[in-house]
Amino acid sequence: MTVSPYQDIIDRYRIFADYEAKDRSPPYVALANIFAKSEPCLRYVSQFSTDKQQPNLIFAALRKIAGVPDSQASAEAALAEHGPAIAQLVQARRTQTNEPARCAALYMALSKVAETDDRPIALLEIGASAGLCLLPDYYQYRFQDTHRRPQKAEADAPIIDCDVSGTPPFDTALTIGWRHGVDIHPIDIGDADECDWLETLIWPGQEPRRARLQAALRVAQKQSFEIEAGDAVDQLDALVEKAPRDMCVVVYHGAVMNYLPPHRVQDFVTKIRALPVRWISQEDPHLFPDFVDAQNKKIQPRDMLGRFLLALDGKALAHTHPHGADVVWLAD
Repeated sequence: MTVSPYQDIIDRYRIFADYEAKDRSPPYVALANIFAKSEPCLRYVSQFSTDKQQPNLIFAALRKIAGVPDSQASAEAALAEHGPAIAQLVQARRTQTNEPARCAALYMALSKVAETDDRPIALLEIGASAGLCLLPDYYQYRFQDTHRRPQKAEADAPIIDCDVSGTPPFDTALTIGWRHGVDIHPIDIGDADECDWLETLIWPGQEPRRARLQAALRVAQKQSFEIEAGDAVDQLDALVEKAPRDMCVVVYHGAVMNYLPPHRVQDFVTKIRALPVRWISQEDPHLFPDFVDAQNKKIQPRDMLGRFLLALDGKALAHTHPHGADVVWLAD
């Protein structure tokens, strides 16, 4: 049997359709399947480096320029007509989705940290985008029928809905005393075009996500924090040095490490394990095969396709939905 020269791209788009977009965005499921079987579409995607071939980036750029095709013929026609403009946008942009709903799991992990350290938290986010996940204490949360409102959240703050299994900690009095971010390309929340790109990254058919993003942007625009441009691996030590010495420094990243080559991920892991910080990650579990569960058994990534693993200092806390819709708490 002849193997397609585009097999890696085919597999990537089929996984996106079958595990990531399934039951979340029917238009993107259909479009991913179209791309996976169309040689012109596959050839178009192959012109980009691997980190630029991701479906969400290609589809967002296509959608921005030409809308969402609903057939193979219209997809191929859109690329034929608008290919250069779409490619320019793909090269200029990144998938900086900055989903605020991931803050439900982050808040639980921060509460876990606070169980053993009563100092204010200095929160440092890697890949911070617009900084919406630097503000977990400014949102409200609804877990099934339970409403949780952190002390800094105003009465009209966005409510993040999350289905929760297990009994995670949730300290509404949690104190974040300092917050700072780093990103290769920080999003300026005062720039309408930048905010519009964030909205374009929301998948079609997910209007509640769009409304939540807009509400979180309004919250962020009232706050004061810094997101600097830079490489988190090379600058990690310097970033940690900026945190107040009298606080518990927590380094967080979510849906970021899959954009780095494997050797850079390992460089990051080696560096952060040598620093006096707590480390919260919410990523594809395949990136960290040496992470363990509460019984110190290695995590089995093959059992978590389409899911993220929330971990504290390399130990699993929960399985989470990539866009924050649910948390399955594992820790004691």
